[in-house]
Amino acid sequence: MEKTPAGTATLISQEKRFATESLNKLIWAMVMPAFMAQLINALYNIVDRVYIGRIPGEGELALTGLGLTFPILQIVVAMSAFAGSGGAPLASRYLGRQDYNKAKDILQTSATLLIIFSIILTVVFYIAKEPLLYLFGASEHTAPYADAYLSIYLLGTIFVQFSVGLNPFISGQGNAKIAMFSTLIGAVINIILDPIFIFVFDMGVQGAAIATVISQAASAIWIVRYLTSDKSVVRLDFKKLGLKKDCVMAIVAIGISPVIMQSTNSLVNIVLNSSFQHYGGDMYVGAMTILSSIATMQFIPIDAVRQGVIPILAYNYGSRNKKRLIAIMKRLLIFTTAASMVTSIVVLAFPELFVAIFSSNSEMVDLASGLARVYFLGTPLFGVIMATQGCFIAFGFAKSSIFIALLRKIIILIPFALILPHFYGVMGIVYAQPLADIGATITAGIALIIAFRWIIRTMEDESASKIAS
Repeated sequence: MEKTPAGTATLISQEKRFATESLNKLIWAMVMPAFMAQLINALYNIVDRVYIGRIPGEGELALTGLGLTFPILQIVVAMSAFAGSGGAPLASRYLGRQDYNKAKDILQTSATLLIIFSIILTVVFYIAKEPLLYLFGASEHTAPYADAYLSIYLLGTIFVQFSVGLNPFISGQGNAKIAMFSTLIGAVINIILDPIFIFVFDMGVQGAAIATVISQAASAIWIVRYLTSDKSVVRLDFKKLGLKKDCVMAIVAIGISPVIMQSTNSLVNIVLNSSFQHYGGDMYVGAMTILSSIATMQFIPIDAVRQGVIPILAYNYGSRNKKRLIAIMKRLLIFTTAASMVTSIVVLAFPELFVAIFSSNSEMVDLASGLARVYFLGTPLFGVIMATQGCFIAFGFAKSSIFIALLRKIIILIPFALILPHFYGVMGIVYAQPLADIGATITAGIALIIAFRWIIRTMEDESASKIAS
């Protein structure tokens, strides 16, 4: 076992909470800051959409243009998951084993990967952005708005990578409130700057992009300053950045699942936007942008539970605390399912209320509200999928996690979205969503039961072996 690095002895108690503190109190303490962080983080895009959708005379076209950039924006964020969802749970597991040097190696390697990804993503998307936007369903009316926003947003790729990818390393040490504050800084700046750049300076979508880049930069700087300070259990050292092969392989094995999960959102947006453009035109692409925005809002409390519980789950899995592990898994499933049911019922009952946030156009409100009543039919049990994904990430079950990530979007949704319109027209695209949600939920539930039984049996065998020896 590695010795504790100098300077961290007084900080260790904060992550030891994962093994000793009352579970309900601990989960609440981790989930609430995660919820606030998710809510605040969603404001980066949602606030942009709300303001852009209300630009006089061009709000609908500008909002549709912004929606066309989502696939690229999602890929940029998705690549940060190699560190945030792959590296951070790994670091938490090593903290559970009291291996602080290995946890630091994971952090160093994750930061290096983020820098490499930032360079590649910026160069590739700058070169390919115009043909990609037309591939995603842009028209001559909406492409200029999409291009204007994306050209500026890509300049801040490194800030997105650091703010999204490194923040989980803070919550993974038990400092969920600090992680929340890291996101709050950027969101407040974004909310203040958006109306100034968009309306006061009359910069439209370019102003929204500038505000987003500045806010992400502020978050990234705060996070880096914390991780390089004495307050962090595992400290980031830019002078010693590098790629350790074993760390890279471990990070990729776990991180590939959330990357696929988020990247498939990008692929789904491409398929849905192009299909809506073909069968319904710009108005339906705009409605899809609004539905995606509502889905983002609905996703916040569900993912907050998952993100808040993953470090606790990973830590106790690393320390082989069977009783506590079982209790955490049960709570994760119950809380994510409850969150998905409540949010789904609210959205299905009052779709007009949520659609009106993004558009004041009565025709758009009526169209998107009608589609929402079908689009969200399969989401009440979506928490089962999120709980399963969270458990597999915490345990390092890479292959199973990848399968769940691919199942809903790639294996079920996209084929249905391509086939059903031939029979039901534009509504066939909408029908595909609840069918995919229901099919993936059933499969994820079965997979979680199998994994739960395997883990318990394995831990019992390990305990028996220790007693025998």
